[in-house]
Amino acid sequence: MNTIERLTHNAWRPLLTALAATGLVLAVGLPVAAQEEAEAAETPASNAPEPPDLSRWQCWNCPLVYGWRGSVLFGAGYVSDDYAEFGNYRGLDQQGFYGALGVDLTWRAEDARYLDIYGERLGLNSRTLDIETGKQGSYKIFLGWDQITQHRADDTRTPFLGAGTSNQTLPEGWVLAGTTDGMTALEENLRGIDIERERRTLRLGVEFGGKSPWRYRADVRRTTRDGNAIRGASFIFRAAELAAPIDYQTTRFDTSIAYVKDRWQLEAGYNVSLFENDNQSLQWENPFTGIFGAQLGQLAEPPDNQFHQFMLTGSWNQSRYLSLAGQVAMGRMTQDDAFVQPTVNLDLVNPGLPRANLDGEVDTRIVNLRATSNLTRNLRARIQYRYDERDNDSPRDFYTQVITDTFVTGEVANEPYSFDRTSVDASLDYRVFSFLNLTASAERKEMDRTLQEVEETTTDIYAFQARTNLFERLNVRAEYKREQRDNDLDPALLGPEVNPDLRRFHYAEKDRDAFRISADYAILDNLFAGVFAEIADEDFKDVLIGLSDARAESYGLDLSASFSQNVSAHAFVVFERLEADIRGADNIDGATWFATQDDEFRTAGVGVNFDDLPGKWAHGAIDLSYAAADGDIAIDKRSTASPEFPRLKTRRFTLEASLERELRENLNLRLGYLVGKLSEDDFFRDNVLPGTVPTLLSLGEQTPDRTVHVVSAMLRYRFQ
Repeated sequence: MNTIERLTHNAWRPLLTALAATGLVLAVGLPVAAQEEAEAAETPASNAPEPPDLSRWQCWNCPLVYGWRGSVLFGAGYVSDDYAEFGNYRGLDQQGFYGALGVDLTWRAEDARYLDIYGERLGLNSRTLDIETGKQGSYKIFLGWDQITQHRADDTRTPFLGAGTSNQTLPEGWVLAGTTDGMTALEENLRGIDIERERRTLRLGVEFGGKSPWRYRADVRRTTRDGNAIRGASFIFRAAELAAPIDYQTTRFDTSIAYVKDRWQLEAGYNVSLFENDNQSLQWENPFTGIFGAQLGQLAEPPDNQFHQFMLTGSWNQSRYLSLAGQVAMGRMTQDDAFVQPTVNLDLVNPGLPRANLDGEVDTRIVNLRATSNLTRNLRARIQYRYDERDNDSPRDFYTQVITDTFVTGEVANEPYSFDRTSVDASLDYRVFSFLNLTASAERKEMDRTLQEVEETTTDIYAFQARTNLFERLNVRAEYKREQRDNDLDPALLGPEVNPDLRRFHYAEKDRDAFRISADYAILDNLFAGVFAEIADEDFKDVLIGLSDARAESYGLDLSASFSQNVSAHAFVVFERLEADIRGADNIDGATWFATQDDEFRTAGVGVNFDDLPGKWAHGAIDLSYAAADGDIAIDKRSTASPEFPRLKTRRFTLEASLERELRENLNLRLGYLVGKLSEDDFFRDNVLPGTVPTLLSLGEQTPDRTVHVVSAMLRYRFQ
């Protein structure tokens, strides 16, 4: 079916009706809008609204001050305990003292030259620093550094030598066994290794502009990721957890040239992304007794690859009643890293490879077009078209499979599938009365694929929204959204080793209904409340094996108050629940089973801020937050309820307080206190030590149950 035929297909009729209505309104409304504009110009000045009262408005940068302004924060802090999870994104993972440094400075010259410097947590290994300089209205140069550390576990242990590298071996004197309880040398050879990773990004860019309508920009950033992650490595039914290496580098170049006029602009850009991995593969020695000589295993690492893209964007504002915007992009992804060998087991006949590398090539094409119109004072319309194509030209070959370096099986072909996504949506927003706005929208999405069991999915989405402020202090918004997805599933394309009843949830036919209502209420002039409720139900209609239905509920309440110009407070509480029903089977043609999952999340917080208090107290703040999560899993197998799984639990509590006092005219003392507590119950990890599971040599990661305190004392020097 070609594009024209699709547009005339019966399934498009509801959307075509909405598009036609929107187009008709565009055609009729623009002259009406022009007439309204002319009439507004003739309206007597006496009917114009009164100007706002500017007497209480303040301009914080008036008069303009030249030279340095801002502050530098420096001092020290102390962390009470080692706590890996607490150090995520904070850099406070180790017990002991640390240096604290922050900066927020600006410099202005009378000839419009400037310099901005901003930095946070500069004394820690999770830090940010941004520097920008230039001449306002002419050019700017910016330099940025961002470093983030993510800690997962500091209690993990492994017997492997070279853990965290691409070559992991067993210690001398290791005793092979069929199960972990027979590994008599295990306990004496366990050594600790932290599971953590770090990301560092360096960015440099420049922009030129000025009085000319031409604009130029160039930006380069280099991101390095290193550390390790937990990865499973198996030999048939026996497996080990490894601290797999992470050693990635990504370099990205973004350049553009733009032409900007009063009512329109056009920009052409070229983007390049280069990914490099210093490790081609991960090899490890089998700690178990090998089957068919499988004493060495190998896993491929992510290969080096490139992405190049040319992009053209533009917009045109015909008037305040009509604006057009569009984007066209063409790109290419390539990957030609050499394949690793099918097996490193010398006792197996190496079946070889049909080619030395994938020689992968994927072409991308993107088109986005949007038209928006304020048709009249009360009516606004929008039409948008989106097209996204991935044309995978990678060669397809048949590869002889080697299963976990243990035995050779039949051939299988790789599936370099392509797809294209098309969507058209239209919406109308109408102000019925001064206190009531209505919005209606319709969207049609189509996705075509190759080499998949579902070649085409069609999704229709309809949404209706009402917004009202019938009462002066109350704003209410209600929204309903309906989504329906159909497909052309062919189970025969799932392959011989996949259950033909399987339905992947992102391909399966689906009905989804969602409703949300929210309200904001000004209880007093200085006290505000907000409340919301949202419910969504999903039904996957054609599922025999897989996710069959799901339900999500969330409710929330927040309060904010301003007790004076210098004292404010806020509080919130949110409840969320996720339920899912899953159908499964023991194997391709085995007995079926049924599982349910029920997760609940509760979060709450409260905070108070003080400014310019008596007694030279410049600032004070206290923020408290609490989060709790519970998860229940149940399985009904062959009409017999299985023993209940233990409940999954997570509790997180954080309290942060600070107090700042003026010592001198430009020098403040800042005191800080931070406490964090995290506890979890997770039967997947609780009391599962490296040798607990007979056929799994684990890293022994345990669930956290710790509390940490952080105190700090810093001086803030202000430039005035």
